[in-house]
Amino acid sequence: MPPKHSAGADPGDPMYLFSSPKLTQKEKVLRKQIDSYVISEIQGREWLEIAGKCIQITSSLDMPDVVCEGPAASKFTFKRRLVLARGGNCYLLARWVPDRYMRRSADRSQQKWFVFKQVFPRDPERFFAQKRTTLEQQGRN
Repeated sequence: MPPKHSAGADPGDPMYLFSSPKLTQKEKVLRKQIDSYVISEIQGREWLEIAGKCIQITSSLDMPDVVCEGPAASKFTFKRRLVLARGGNCYLLARWVPDRYMRRSADRSQQKWFVFKQVFPRDPERFFAQKRTTLEQQGRN
C-alpha cells in the first residue's frame, strides 16, 4: 500500500518514498522535516529543531542503511538513526543519500534529515541498550 501524502506534498520527495520495518509494537508515522540537526562534539550535546520546537537528544544510534523502491523502478538509499530525546521519546530519523551519478543534480533540501516515526518502547533505555548490542554483534560478523 503506497504511503498517504499530505496536501501539497511532492510524491517524488524521498521523505514520502521511505519505509522501514517496525521497531516496536506501537509506532506513529510523522514524516516531519527537520529544520536543523545540531551535533556539538565540544559540548557533547545533540538537538533537533522542528517547526521552532527544540528537542534535546540524550542518545543516538546509527542503524543500517535501507534501500527503498522509487518511481520508474529506481532505488533510493537512506541513512537511518534512532534517537532518544530528553523525556524518553524515541524517534527514527532518516536521510536520503543519492547515488554517485545523482549527487550533482539532486536537490539539497531533499537530502536533509527528517523524522519518519515516533516509536514507543516500554523501557526506552533498555530498548536502546538492546539495539546497540544487536548492532555491535552484526558489525562483528
